Amino acid sequence: MSLSVLEATHIGELKKMELIAGKNGLDNTIETIGILDHEIVESVKGNFGAGDFVLTTFTAARDNESLLIKCIKDLIACDIAGLAIKKVYYTSLPKEIVDFADKMGLPIFMFDNEIYTEDIIRDLSFGIKSRSNIELMSSKIGLLYNNEYNRALVSKLALEINPYMNHEHVVFYLKDKYYVSDDFLLYVAEKYYNSGVKSTRHSLIKYNDGLILILTYKKITDRDINLDFEHILDQYDIKRDAFSIGKSQIYKNLHMLDKSIKESIYAASASELLSQPQMSYDELGIYKFLLPHIKDKWLISFTRGLLDPIISHDDGKLIETARVYIKNKGDVIKTAEELFQHKNTIRYRIKTMQQLTHIDNIYDFNEQMTIAIKFENLQ
Repeated sequence: MSLSVLEATHIGELKKMELIAGKNGLDNTIETIGILDHEIVESVKGNFGAGDFVLTTFTAARDNESLLIKCIKDLIACDIAGLAIKKVYYTSLPKEIVDFADKMGLPIFMFDNEIYTEDIIRDLSFGIKSRSNIELMSSKIGLLYNNEYNRALVSKLALEINPYMNHEHVVFYLKDKYYVSDDFLLYVAEKYYNSGVKSTRHSLIKYNDGLILILTYKKITDRDINLDFEHILDQYDIKRDAFSIGKSQIYKNLHMLDKSIKESIYAASASELLSQPQMSYDELGIYKFLLPHIKDKWLISFTRGLLDPIISHDDGKLIETARVYIKNKGDVIKTAEELFQHKNTIRYRIKTMQQLTHIDNIYDFNEQMTIAIKFENLQ
């Protein structure tokens, strides 16, 4: 999730830089800023490394094109992320070096004398720091989601995410339906992080293929939750129909933040699975049990052991009947109508499935098939 060269060109004074070579390297990630001055122009190797975004005027090579070419090739050998040259002595580069930078994927920019190098450094430093903070907060969300901590540690992590949080809270997870990259999610998270008008008690954090929104209050009400949620969606260009939205229950203490984060993510998964625009955790039914165990080998084995004999029995009619039957909560008439079959045909198929699964009691069959079919939907 580090800052890419392309993303850096959307920040402050860096927007004014002109790309003259190496567009294939715009995905290079920037870790630090390097300054190439006249003292080290002849000994580049050892002074720069991977992830450096290097700024220079090439003062020492102003009358020596051969030294300029050698220096840039040495920078490429150092695997730097990008190079920005102020147009003091050079307003263009030799074709040889442009072609080499294109081949090697080193983005080279040039910028006018009117742009101060100090402003480039300031804006780029801000971008790196902002991305670093977003990565840090995302990692803390991951810790709370993936582990079971005691109350004290959960509260500590919560206040590390946002020291201004109030205790009473609710969490939303907005899962990107069309996720292909982090670009939009990072744009929203950084816009929120850098906003000067946001509420300090709330947090909006990029996490995996979505956004975690934590709303906290001294005294929580449904009205305030709805108002703040809608305001944040509108303020940060978040389109509801682009996300599967999950909502946790309301909790009165920050030591429950790990639970509320998990609930919101489970609810968003169910929202996606059931093609609902938004779901609350308290609406999930049996999925409350199944979602936390999605990778459980015993539950996977149980599901496959029950369904595989049905799947392999014919050309798919039997398993289709099972899925529709469970969806209709064991209603034979509704299942027959949906599949355009006689009700006795459905009863015959159910009896066949009972024989294949060795479950004679219809209530046990319905119960076990419900778990297996619903768990299969999560895979």
